[in-house]
Amino acid sequence: MFMKSFGSVVAVFAFSFSGTAIAETMNNFIYVQVGADTSGNPIALDLSSIKGTEYNLLHKHGGDTLQTTLHASCGEGRLFSTRVSLYTLTGQLTSDDKTVREIFPKPGTAEHDAMEIVCQGAGINPNYLSQDPGSKSILNH
Repeated sequence: MFMKSFGSVVAVFAFSFSGTAIAETMNNFIYVQVGADTSGNPIALDLSSIKGTEYNLLHKHGGDTLQTTLHASCGEGRLFSTRVSLYTLTGQLTSDDKTVREIFPKPGTAEHDAMEIVCQGAGINPNYLSQDPGSKSILNH
């Protein structure tokens, strides 16, 4: 089952974007670069973290690593940050914020591109045209 889901995510990624795909494997985790911050540091989608429409983005923050857990309400075209964690280079958690916030990603940003990959991998129409007007976000927003 994992390989089937993983294969569809990779295929979706390969066919969705007309840029160079950069993927890296570390300790059995697969990361795909989906953008960069204003300092040019890569922002990566952790493919192994994807559970339905919840996933993690990782990027450098100074000498530390910032992990943002996001939940995509694909049918509604909405994105929520559900957790922001800061880790040292040794993997020690130094900050953990579980405040739920809605994010309004612009096309071409890491948040938008990762959401598109995850939604397509979940088999949900990425252009949000199949939205069910009666549906509600899992987060009740």
